[in-house]
Amino acid sequence: MTYFVLFIGVCFVLGELAAASNPSLYSGEVGLTLASVAGCGWFLSLGVSFMSLVLFIVYVGGMSVDYVYSLSLVADPFQRLRGIGCYSVGLV
Repeated sequence: MTYFVLFIGVCFVLGELAAASNPSLYSGEVGLTLASVAGCGWFLSLGVSFMSLVLFIVYVGGMSVDYVYSLSLVADPFQRLRGIGCYSVGLV
């Protein structure tokens, strides 16, 4: 159980680092989702399963949708991914 909590803590820190130092705006959302899942796992390890479920539903249902919507308003439609020459184009 100690290793599980340590693993969840490392995933939480890595998710926040991925959100803070993202090369692309869309990969920041992946980091925030990883941190949210790790936080929910941390609550599960404490035995607070209902609070973990509520946190996950509120985050995915509200915060994630707002974040993606605001990214779509400000983002460049042809973003470079990690400096590679390929571009990401949204499909309609």
